[in-house]
Amino acid sequence: MSQIQSRLRLEEARFFYEQMNIHFQDRIRFLFFLDAFLASARSVTHVFQKEFHENVQIMNWYEREVAKWKDNKIMRLFTHMRNISLKEHTPKMRTTVAKSLSASFTIANKVSIRKIIGEKTEQVDLVGESTKQSRKEEQVVTKGSGIVDYSFDELPRWFDENPDVMYLCGKYLDYLEKFVSEAEIMIKEIKP
Repeated sequence: MSQIQSRLRLEEARFFYEQMNIHFQDRIRFLFFLDAFLASARSVTHVFQKEFHENVQIMNWYEREVAKWKDNKIMRLFTHMRNISLKEHTPKMRTTVAKSLSASFTIANKVSIRKIIGEKTEQVDLVGESTKQSRKEEQVVTKGSGIVDYSFDELPRWFDENPDVMYLCGKYLDYLEKFVSEAEIMIKEIKP
């Protein structure tokens, strides 16, 4: 039996996730690969529906799986994030940059920088500055620093879990892997 198309889309999403990890310190490339990840990962189920739309037994199984996802916050979140990515803009994120063990900076949507040293917090507001100036400021802050994490910044009100981008994308991949693996087993059993 040849690979189902959903498996290929899942592997494509996994590739983009790995690229996000490889380019973690390059904010722009990270964002590019995040957008690609969101599109590929979300298309896993769309491709599955297209590939098996004529098989009633498989589509009944698929509908039962989708019904389970209605209560799954991560599955719902990624539908939401993909829609934002595709129809509006790259998802807004908060980026935490460590300057040293005792200091870190947070860059939120390239408009403000928060410097945290111990219990002191200093906010540098870049609103009203030109985009070019904001990029210059971001480069100065991040030069010689390391990005510690990215967090989704515009989450739906119902999502109250860890906003860490890599964590959530990894969990989403886990759910999609389970879906595709179960689909492959079922398809083998149905087709002679």
